[in-house]
Amino acid sequence: MGHTIDGPSERADLCAYILTVETEESLRRQHAEREMSALGIEREFVQGFRKTDPSLGEHYSEVMNLLLHKRSLTAGEIAVYAGHRRIWRRIVESGRTCALVLEDDFRVLDRDLFLRSIDDLMAHPGDWDLVKFFDYKPKSVVASVRIGSTTAVAHKYPASGAVAYLIGADAARALLQRKRIFRAVDEDFSHPWEFSIRVWSTQPNTVAEASDALGGSILAEDRQAVRRNRKILRSLWGNVLQGTKLARSLLYRHGLRAGRRSLTHRPL
Repeated sequence: MGHTIDGPSERADLCAYILTVETEESLRRQHAEREMSALGIEREFVQGFRKTDPSLGEHYSEVMNLLLHKRSLTAGEIAVYAGHRRIWRRIVESGRTCALVLEDDFRVLDRDLFLRSIDDLMAHPGDWDLVKFFDYKPKSVVASVRIGSTTAVAHKYPASGAVAYLIGADAARALLQRKRIFRAVDEDFSHPWEFSIRVWSTQPNTVAEASDALGGSILAEDRQAVRRNRKILRSLWGNVLQGTKLARSLLYRHGLRAGRRSLTHRPL
């Protein structure tokens, strides 16, 4: 199921971009600063969008959402995705080959293993496009690869969660080809074939989400409200979309197992 990639581990110049909408004095910002100080990685806080931002409509396609997603997005989900896209543009414009992307409620579980995984991944940039360090309720593992001393796995679908991931500049460019969003950011990660990117997760995960200790999730309540109000026809259409996703994911997983460098598809 897996194959091994051997090679020396090395620390490359790296910047962490931390998505936040909080002030410097806030609990989340102070938490993120402490976490980053312990890691010793260059960091930059990137101000995201609030869910009341009037410009959010410029980022979102209601028509594409209706056609290609099982439910409407909340304003908070649109705002979070717009913030990640702001960071991806920052990465591309910086000329960096890759960068670490974090949300301000991340918590590192194993500092040494986390840093070693980053070293391994940056020493083998041709073997991944996006690697997640946190997964929420992951599905079964369907493929694995050894990158240095790090085990990277692919699940049936890439799991929810965009709290912490390493992304290559080419993957950032590919994700930005989509002009308007219609899914949440981690939902697009679970459709990697649409962007011709390979999404892996480290096993074990070395980062957790600490929102419960920082005032709670800013998305959970609105998501629940959307799910409660979902119509029957929308739910049935969601089942059709899920079947299509399963079929596409089988082809994608075959490509991963075959070790293909490119999983071609034109982004919508």
